[in-house]
Amino acid sequence: MKKYTVAYGLIPPQCANIHESHILPITKIIQSESNSQLLLTCGRDGTVIRHTQKNGEWHRLRMQTNSDWVSDMAELDKGRFIVVSHDFSLCLLTVTQDGQEWNSKIVGYHDDYVKCVAVLEKDEAGDWTFATCGLDMKVKIWTLGADGSSALLHTIDNAQPGETGSLYALTSVCNDARFDLVAGDNNGNLVLMSSKTGERLGEVESAHKTNIKLLRSLNNGTRILSTSSDGMVNLWDVEKLGIDGGSKALIYSWKWAAPVWCIQGTTLERLLLGDSRGVITQVSMTEGEWESMKLSTVVSSDEDTKGILAMLEMDNGSIWFSFSGDSNLHTLDLKTGESTVLEGGDALLKSSLLTNRRHVITQNTRGIVQRWDIVSCELLDTFDATMGTFDDLVHKLSTKEILSHWCSVSIKTGKLFVKLSPKFMSTEVYGSALEHYKIVNDIDVEIDERYNLGRIAVNSILNEFISWVILKDETFRKELVAKKSSVPGSPSQALADSSVSEVSRPGLKENRRLSLFTKLSKTNRQSPTPTSLPSTPLAVENSSTLVEDSFVLPPPATSHLDNQSTLGGKADSIPTPVLAKRSASSGSLLAQKLKLISAIDSNSGSNFSVDNDSSAGGEKPPMRTSSQPTTADEEPLKSNLFINHQKGERQEESTMTEKHEESRQEYLSDFIVELRENYTKETDANASSFKILGKKAPSSKITREDQSPIIEIKAGVLLLVNCWNEGSSGDTVCFSTYLPTSRYDNAEDLKTCNNQHVFEALERNLPYWIAKALFKDEKTTKDYPKLTFVLKPWENPDSQQSSETSISSEPSHSGHHHHLPFHRSKHRERDGDRKSKTLPKVAEAYTKLHAPNFIKVKKILNYVVDRFDSKTPEMRCHTPVSEWLEILCKNQLLDNEMALGSVKTLYWKSQGDIVLEYRRKSASLPVNEKPE
Repeated sequence: MKKYTVAYGLIPPQCANIHESHILPITKIIQSESNSQLLLTCGRDGTVIRHTQKNGEWHRLRMQTNSDWVSDMAELDKGRFIVVSHDFSLCLLTVTQDGQEWNSKIVGYHDDYVKCVAVLEKDEAGDWTFATCGLDMKVKIWTLGADGSSALLHTIDNAQPGETGSLYALTSVCNDARFDLVAGDNNGNLVLMSSKTGERLGEVESAHKTNIKLLRSLNNGTRILSTSSDGMVNLWDVEKLGIDGGSKALIYSWKWAAPVWCIQGTTLERLLLGDSRGVITQVSMTEGEWESMKLSTVVSSDEDTKGILAMLEMDNGSIWFSFSGDSNLHTLDLKTGESTVLEGGDALLKSSLLTNRRHVITQNTRGIVQRWDIVSCELLDTFDATMGTFDDLVHKLSTKEILSHWCSVSIKTGKLFVKLSPKFMSTEVYGSALEHYKIVNDIDVEIDERYNLGRIAVNSILNEFISWVILKDETFRKELVAKKSSVPGSPSQALADSSVSEVSRPGLKENRRLSLFTKLSKTNRQSPTPTSLPSTPLAVENSSTLVEDSFVLPPPATSHLDNQSTLGGKADSIPTPVLAKRSASSGSLLAQKLKLISAIDSNSGSNFSVDNDSSAGGEKPPMRTSSQPTTADEEPLKSNLFINHQKGERQEESTMTEKHEESRQEYLSDFIVELRENYTKETDANASSFKILGKKAPSSKITREDQSPIIEIKAGVLLLVNCWNEGSSGDTVCFSTYLPTSRYDNAEDLKTCNNQHVFEALERNLPYWIAKALFKDEKTTKDYPKLTFVLKPWENPDSQQSSETSISSEPSHSGHHHHLPFHRSKHRERDGDRKSKTLPKVAEAYTKLHAPNFIKVKKILNYVVDRFDSKTPEMRCHTPVSEWLEILCKNQLLDNEMALGSVKTLYWKSQGDIVLEYRRKSASLPVNEKPE
């Protein structure tokens, strides 16, 4: 079973002089054997950089081949390299000998990090054989054709007890031995294998006491130098490795000052060893004189630079090397001692998604803290060190707006990645949160309307691609009709009724005032609603949908706004008016079928059968007598009788193809195929009947939510499609591409735009669920979590008599308050005038409420004022509620824009009903402004 996710990466801006440099440490440096002027470096930033020397100057080309560390790289032939990565993939990288063109293609996968690649041989047909190993405890043997096609020949399993056996090192040896591959695992064993047979021929147990870090084949594959994480360096005789478990194969062992991470050289006479201290040592050994080898230090470095990750000795007597502590590329001239540094860029190291789910705080390799907007894909702020540490700024910049997660963020290859799953449209924000974005599709954003955050982000990033797909869909439908119309007597027409009248409904703003909250009481929910309460209009047509312990909200931003949402989903009844308005000609096949059905129906009364083979089964279908009334739901059934016949005939066929249909729903291209098949079937079915309308193209089956804003994307992103396979230890990147920012002027034809090859790749590789979200995008009513809260007047904690004073303030009215909830006493209004500081009462039946967690505090304020049993002076003067009334929770003043869910998280912090207190604003009252 496969599960797909989509991620987009935000690339940190770099200085112009280091734009083409690595931003994380370099892991491998190789020089092309066919072109000495071509050097490649790969790094933990998932890139391979091409270094070409022209007229004494080095030119660089950055190639983003992977979405995680590039761990190893090997050359096949002219301009072709195998690149392996921690993203589980093997890539074939092809670069031109001259120029700036390159191409990367995934040719295989492992189930975990791929650590090493070893090239074996090339046959007469030009096909290469190579091997890879990784943390999935497997060595895989591959063949690569001259045309770039690959095939897996053998898989050798090294699984050992305790889920050990991960492979970190691999090398090829001379072909004279029975084995031609040697691997080193995390148990310190040397594993001997044959690439020709795919057999595991033996092992040298405990060749090292700890994890083997490196294997280097020397002296034409007759010797192997192995290193481990405990600093041991062992020299082996390859010929004796397969004899008696390698008991006599060890030639000599040295204890190095630090673990050796890289080795440069092909013979024992001259080697360069780089270790974890950041020291490069030149070693010279003679056969039989192992104890007296010659050592000389070539490079020594400070402790801050850490170890030597990669190293290459050039033909001109210079050394290129890299440290694990930075992204710089260093060169050293061994003759003159002159050293130069090719400066690298800055990479992101850690991140934190803030509670508003739009902003992310990051820290890079230089310790600089920045704030990003993952919706508009831009860098917002770069903070000075004096403003605090990473954790301080995360705490300081976290808002009181707490939203649910619509994505997850992580740092990979030094870039900020936003990962989306099929649940990415689970978060909504108020329009007030979108005021700082530039809207490019002429949508008027209302501050009190709710908008889907995930929908906005994806639609904005893929805006141009979406337009391209819609244009292709329109072109296909037009061409389909043109093709059908060229056949005499077979015009095609999509069967759809666009004349459905608009159903009258209250306006959006009016709906937002309809029953925002629900009473939680023991009263009967069918009891009449008090109509004398001020400013509380009721939606009579929605009263039948009221349920106890819930309330009717106005349609949220994701609710249906189209006409069909009010038609009860009776899709079968839509074609009926079209048929009724059209006169049935004698030459119409559809009219003849309907006449035949009508004749059968008139002969047998109201009794009819839906299944064609029901009579053959010996059982009579359910009978309806003519005395039974025909309901509105039954009307379409008669009109569409022959459609039901055809459905019954195809039932068996649809059952047989059900699994096949599911297997096709994998990529966006499968969704496009489904649409086109439906267009073709619809056109064919209607070609003989709708001759008058036959030249009209079928209606598009792509549905878009046209009230969602599209915002301007500030920078291009790196788009990834990740696949999780059952049994795999993590996601595998199956597709990646750079997606530039969208164009918002439609001056250039999308068919001929420069990004067409990118769009075609997206169509082939984006998952099916993204297609459903993009092209079956409809407003749906979202079921939000609901919270229960209690409203009560604020009581001063410093005054012990406040509650008694509140109770005894109007003893004469407390007895009949519940009996006359709709009565408004004139005496009470006059008392309110005299005692303006005392707030009117709210009936107890309206103090315990149940509401969605996104309701704002200002809505609760309005509710409280609407439920006052008398008007305050401010109400008579039409003073805005927010200017004279406020709400507290646990004696903490609440912001009017805060959502109820945020109140529970920041202030209430416990289970049970939330208690909210309301009072008049007073500057003299001591209130804590911040949550505890």
